[in-house]
Amino acid sequence: MVLAIGVIHIDIDARGEVAAIHWSRAPKNSPRVTQEIEQLVRAAAPYPAPVHMGGVSYTETWLWDKSGRFQLDTLTQGQD
Repeated sequence: MVLAIGVIHIDIDARGEVAAIHWSRAPKNSPRVTQEIEQLVRAAAPYPAPVHMGGVSYTETWLWDKSGRFQLDTLTQGQD
């Protein structure tokens, strides 16, 4: 069972560091999940540096299960 769904926009600067995280759908039913997602995003830095672009923004959807496991929507095969 999915405990929470979160949608975030992540800004990466020219060095590959997280410049900002903006929530478009925060999992309000579980503030712990919100904190954990932000920690995971920041801990994964530095990301590949978009040197010639000055920075990038991307959107990711997190599917968080009751056991604490998660799946990123961009990595799923989808449903038929």
